[in-house]
Amino acid sequence: MAAPSKRWSVLARGGEIEYDRILFFSDAVFAIAVTLLIVDLRVPDVPHLQSGRELRHAIPQMVGFAFSFAVVGLFWLAHHGLFRHIKGVDRPLVLLNLLFLGTIAFVPYPAALLSAAGDQVAATVFYAASLAAVGLAEAAVWLYAIRIRELALPEVSPAVRRFVLLRILRTPVVFLLSIPVALVWPNLAKWLWLLIFVGGFVLRRFEPAEDEPAATKAATEAGARRS
Repeated sequence: MAAPSKRWSVLARGGEIEYDRILFFSDAVFAIAVTLLIVDLRVPDVPHLQSGRELRHAIPQMVGFAFSFAVVGLFWLAHHGLFRHIKGVDRPLVLLNLLFLGTIAFVPYPAALLSAAGDQVAATVFYAASLAAVGLAEAAVWLYAIRIRELALPEVSPAVRRFVLLRILRTPVVFLLSIPVALVWPNLAKWLWLLIFVGGFVLRRFEPAEDEPAATKAATEAGARRS
């Protein structure tokens, strides 16, 4: 029987430096993306600056920054949660994670466009489509990881797997549903985006209990026997 292709073999497992480098790189991309969100907020260099008037003019940009920061933060929390259940990575998973990080790194552009022309259909639709792509890419990371026995932790129950996927998909689903609305009422579409956070609170009420990791359970039982 032919040996399995190395292309599909596990490249790194949890606790190894190669595995940690993937997480460190992911965190760095998130950090840079949220930092770039603030670049669009600038104090105008004009004589006799009227601070009150400029602050009023900057309110849409500040709101856009706060919303985009919160959404990217949700993606980071979800990504952090995924890798609590992933024990190893192979090349396809690394590539899917890079695709996801690429969409994250792109977020500052549609965010800046939305701040500059948020009342226009094109800017609103482009922002919604870009953020939906981020969520779908993150869902692809999870769907691939849980299909490979060598990558996902064995104690992750089917209920937890479904819940994690549902928690990820709520964001791209809301953005995708807002696109038809944005074609007619761009400002109303923005209000619909708040359903992302409402949906998060609702989902938490149905979060299934997670099984204790096998290693932690064994250590707890050993400590109980010694005492």
